[in-house]
Amino acid sequence: MKKFFVCLLFVCVAILAVGNVHAQVATSGYDIVMRSETPSIDGNLSDAVWTGVPVINGEFRYPWEPIEAPGTTFKAYQDGEKLYFAFSVTDSDVVAEEEWSGESTVDNEDRVELFFAAGDVDRPGDNGIPLYYCIEVDPKGRTHDYSVKYYRIFDSEWTMENLEAGAVVTEAGYDVEGAIPLATFKDLGMLDGADTMKVGVFRAEFSKPADEIFMQWISWVDPKTANPDFHVNSAFGEFRILK
Repeated sequence: MKKFFVCLLFVCVAILAVGNVHAQVATSGYDIVMRSETPSIDGNLSDAVWTGVPVINGEFRYPWEPIEAPGTTFKAYQDGEKLYFAFSVTDSDVVAEEEWSGESTVDNEDRVELFFAAGDVDRPGDNGIPLYYCIEVDPKGRTHDYSVKYYRIFDSEWTMENLEAGAVVTEAGYDVEGAIPLATFKDLGMLDGADTMKVGVFRAEFSKPADEIFMQWISWVDPKTANPDFHVNSAFGEFRILK
């Protein structure tokens, strides 16, 4: 009987261990390498520095559709002063408004998006639920930047200090390039004594086969939500700033 209870205990511990393994979801990570060169922020990705920067590409997907997503690549690096980023997007139907009527114009366009957070965006810390910060760039390099308080309380009056962005429409789609001072992140409570920050990397893939816009959503990280939603903690990965 004693041997039976020992075996039973062993089985229970094993089951709990397996359960814990499945409960732990690995966080997607990307290393921001150090380089000394400075690119021209114009959307033209021909600057030599981009050639040797690590890339995120095959991980982008439609989390909410069982179909293959068009190509998206993302790169970023830093030079000790600024974080530089670049997207290259495959898109056979680039949707971009000719007339610019303010930041809300971007809401109805193709665009790439970056969300930045100091920690979890959906649970309180010592000072309540913190803000997180978003930038969206359209195929013409026009930006919509805003801060967010969970859940979906947007402040479009907020601006990302000293954000630079440029874009060009290409034969294959469009390319986007941008730069943000590292000091801006520190002022926002990120990279303050740490070398990591939570980042969401997204793409709004719009097409206009008729008069209405057809909207699809592409993400680096699968948020595992029932409906399209980038504004949840599970949509973020982690950037590590290398020296």
